[in-house]
Amino acid sequence: MFGKAYKHKSNNTLKNSEKKHLAQRILNEHPAATEETVKEIVPVKSNTSCMKLTLHSGETVGVFVVDGVPMVIEAGAALLPTVCALWRAPSLLPTLIVHTPVVPKLAGGAPLYAPGVVLADPMTFPRFSRGDLIAVATVDNGAAGAIGRATMSSTDLLRTSMGVCMEPLHVFGDLLCKEPKFGRIERPKMEPPGYSVMADSISKDIAQLSIQPIKEEWPSLVKEERQAPPEHPAALANEPRLIPDEEPAVEVSEEHALDETLATDSSQIEEDPVPSDMDELLQWCLLSFIKLEGKNLQLPLKTNLLYKNHLIPLCPPDRSIDVKKSSYKKMGKFLEAMQKEGLLEVREIEKGVSAVVGVAVLHPRVRAHRPPARAPPPAAEDEGPRPPLVRDLYCITANVTDLFAPLRKGTALSAADVRATLTEYVKTKGLNSSQQRGAVVLDSLLAKIAGQQEHETLKWEGLMNAVLNKMTPSTELQFPDGTVKVIKSKLEPIKMQVATRSGNKKVTLVSNLEAYGFNLLEMARVCQHGVAASCGVTRTPGAKCDQLMVQGDQTHFIAKLLIEKYGLPKKYLEGADKALNKKK
Repeated sequence: MFGKAYKHKSNNTLKNSEKKHLAQRILNEHPAATEETVKEIVPVKSNTSCMKLTLHSGETVGVFVVDGVPMVIEAGAALLPTVCALWRAPSLLPTLIVHTPVVPKLAGGAPLYAPGVVLADPMTFPRFSRGDLIAVATVDNGAAGAIGRATMSSTDLLRTSMGVCMEPLHVFGDLLCKEPKFGRIERPKMEPPGYSVMADSISKDIAQLSIQPIKEEWPSLVKEERQAPPEHPAALANEPRLIPDEEPAVEVSEEHALDETLATDSSQIEEDPVPSDMDELLQWCLLSFIKLEGKNLQLPLKTNLLYKNHLIPLCPPDRSIDVKKSSYKKMGKFLEAMQKEGLLEVREIEKGVSAVVGVAVLHPRVRAHRPPARAPPPAAEDEGPRPPLVRDLYCITANVTDLFAPLRKGTALSAADVRATLTEYVKTKGLNSSQQRGAVVLDSLLAKIAGQQEHETLKWEGLMNAVLNKMTPSTELQFPDGTVKVIKSKLEPIKMQVATRSGNKKVTLVSNLEAYGFNLLEMARVCQHGVAASCGVTRTPGAKCDQLMVQGDQTHFIAKLLIEKYGLPKKYLEGADKALNKKK
């Protein structure tokens, strides 16, 4: 359902009566639901909103978000719990236990096949009919990893060992779980699941059936043999490890302890010498990165962030890495070569955006590498949401290309860079006016840009404004995580508007916060505590994006919060001076 990109349609905060209606619908549609279960999913005192989405197929669904976490999906007339809801209420749906490698396959769009299900005694196997909603958990984690509709009944699943048994609707790791509005959703670690004993008469009837196991015609999802450690292929960090049932658990713990010992004692062993060749230095930094951060790495990791935030900081202070000075020339070719060696896996997660989706922490080169000891960074204080550094730029157009040669069309420059280039041009051509101080004699190029006659004189500020007017205003945003984004237009300021709602109540609407890197849900909590009034996220008719809505006229508080606490320049907040001068 959420395997492909979707579009936001609207987002509305629910009233208390609407939350009660939602809780009643959950009780009516799910027989296993109880009042305590529903209170876990939709607490009475919670900030609940309904987000309307248009899927890639054109279907419109609603997602009920409770305190920033998606809990219920409304598809047509049916309510589907999300995996986040099942983490709080595991007994809400019948749960199948599957092998660990199955869930990543479901996230990739594959259906659930019968060989991936761990079967059990008919007395303990969950009961469901064809078309019922069921959940999926793995043998090593009882937390639900996917939900879907059964394409065969539990009786048929016990009789066969092949075929599709479930079509997934929502899987942990799909685009809904990666939605930036929700923050980072992590699957909790719960006790390994087990089928509960069923004592109803239907289960007894199933026990009387003569069910014979059928030899599997599908390839087994669990490895039958395990090679010796030196010959074992390198395992990717984000791929689950497959452990055969007959293998003693002691071997796994011994290998894990050995790997931990290598990682822990690496600082006590002599470090690898830092190579001087640029190709080898790049590989040295990559091996150090995988050795030090591979096990705790949050994947996927965009390739541009890998180079800027991880490889460059690992380079020794007396050296500098530059992929352009290597034989690879580009980061993409370097990562492609490392992927062929089995050190990592790179995949295109979006159109034109590549990311590292796996690293081989057990690769022989990684295990043999001795990176330099690195002290843990000091814990940063929680300063709340921080806006990006905003810088006004101007892009070169065809009208001024000759002035800025050899720079190409579309290159973004700051106003200082434009002035420096213009000053150098005037100085080189000797165009300073000898008769009028602070003026420039226009040659053919400058006259064409300024729209005046050749050999006329023009003040410096007038010439500078004429050049800037011929260029395209742009904005550069440098976010706290190091990413830089250039917008080929002038960034609209944050707008505060006081509106009147029913009952002559005033509310403050704040627009365009997300363009400056603010998380609306986080800002809503800050404002709610700061002014002791209700605050939520909404979208008014005709608005292009979500807005922050605070009860009452809170323009003074919001202006003070954005400017004084988060360091947002005044010019990017519309009506800042008027709001700050207003009494509280």
